[in-house]
Amino acid sequence: MRKISQSLLINSLGLPRFSTIEQFSEITGLSTRLLFCLSNLTEKYYRNKKIPKRNGDMREIFIPSYTLRIVQKWILKNILNKIVPSNQSMAFRRGSSFGNKQNAAYHAYTLYGLSIDLKDFFPSISANKVYNIFSSLGYNEFAATILTKLCTLDSKLPQGSPCSPAISNLVCITLDNRLAGLCQKRGIIYTRYADDMYFSCDDKTLLLRYYYAFKQIIENEGFVINDRKTHFNTPSNRKRITGVTIVQHHLDEKFELKAPKEMKRKIRAEIFMCLMSGDYKNKGKILGEIGYVSFIEKDNNFNYISSIKQYITTTAEKIIYFPELVDAYNNNLFFDDLEEIESALIDPKDEEELYYYGDMYNSRKIYLNKRNLSDVCTYKDWPQVITSQNNSSTDNTDLPF
Repeated sequence: MRKISQSLLINSLGLPRFSTIEQFSEITGLSTRLLFCLSNLTEKYYRNKKIPKRNGDMREIFIPSYTLRIVQKWILKNILNKIVPSNQSMAFRRGSSFGNKQNAAYHAYTLYGLSIDLKDFFPSISANKVYNIFSSLGYNEFAATILTKLCTLDSKLPQGSPCSPAISNLVCITLDNRLAGLCQKRGIIYTRYADDMYFSCDDKTLLLRYYYAFKQIIENEGFVINDRKTHFNTPSNRKRITGVTIVQHHLDEKFELKAPKEMKRKIRAEIFMCLMSGDYKNKGKILGEIGYVSFIEKDNNFNYISSIKQYITTTAEKIIYFPELVDAYNNNLFFDDLEEIESALIDPKDEEELYYYGDMYNSRKIYLNKRNLSDVCTYKDWPQVITSQNNSSTDNTDLPF
C-alpha cells in the first residue's frame, strides 16, 4: 500500500522516476561512472572558502565543482522546486508574497516582536533528514540514497550548494507547522526567513511566556538557538526584521520599510571611492546594492534613486580639476540620465587660491594613501609649487577637499 501511495505522489508532482543508476544516467544525460564518482567521492568535488561574518567570525562556504553543480541544479529544478514549502517560509522562494521585504511587512502592525536565530542552520541539517525528504516523496532506497549523497557533504547540508536552500525549507515544514499551530491559536504571527525566525503580537506577556514553548519545539526538531542573536522588540525601539526596518507612522496608521543605514552609508562610500580613484570595477556590485535598497524602499515617499543621483552629481563637482577622474566618470556613468561633466583649469589668482588648491591636492593624497590606492592623475596642468611640495603629511583629514 505504501509503494502505491508513494508512486501516486511522484506521479502527481510530476517528479522524474528512477530506480537504478542506469535510469538516473539516462534522465540526467550524465554517465553512470560520473554519477557514481559524484555521489561516492563527493568531498573531492568541493572547494571550501571562508568569508567573514559581521561579528568577526568566519563562515565556511563549500563550492561544488562544475559537474557536481550541474547535477545539483538538475535536482533543484526537476525535484525540489516542485515541492511547496510551508506558508511561513519566506526565503528562497519566488513571488511577491515572499522575500525579506514581505517578511517584514507581515509584522508591521504588531507592537512586540521576538527574533530567534538558528545556529549553524545548514550544517545542522543531517543527511538522514535529507534522505527522509526524498524517501517521503516516493523514491526507493537507492534513489533516495544517491540523491542524498549528491546534496550533502560529510553527512550534512553544505552551505554553498544550490540545493541547500530549497532542502532546508522542506526539512523545516514540520517545524513551521508546529510553531504556526501554536501561534495561530494565540494570535501570534510567525514567519521564518531561512534561519531567522520572527514572532510578533500586541501582548508582551504572551510573547515572553511562549518563548520557552518555541524553544522546546525548535530543539525537538534538531535545531539550536543562537542566544546572541535572540532579540525582543518593543514600541520604544525600531523594529528590524531580516535587515529591513519598519517605520510606523501613527497618525495615518501607515508604515514604511527602510533598508539598513549602514548599507546606505557603504554604498555612498563605494561611490565616493570610484569617483576619487577613477576605478569603477565595482560599479556592477554597487548598482546591485542600489537596486536592493530601491526595491525595499520603492513604496516610500522618499525616492532613494533620486537621492543617490543627487549625491553622485554633487560629489562629481569635486573632481572637475582632475581630468583623468573626469574622463573615468564620463565613461562610467552610474545612470544613463546623469550628465557628463567637464574639466576645469587650475589657475590660482592669489595666495589664498593657491593655498586652496594646495590643500585640495594634499587632502587627495592623504585619502589615497590611507586606502592604499594608486593615483591615476598626472597633475601636468597643476602649478609645480603645489605638486612638488612634501606630501608626507600625517594630517588625519579623511575626506578629500
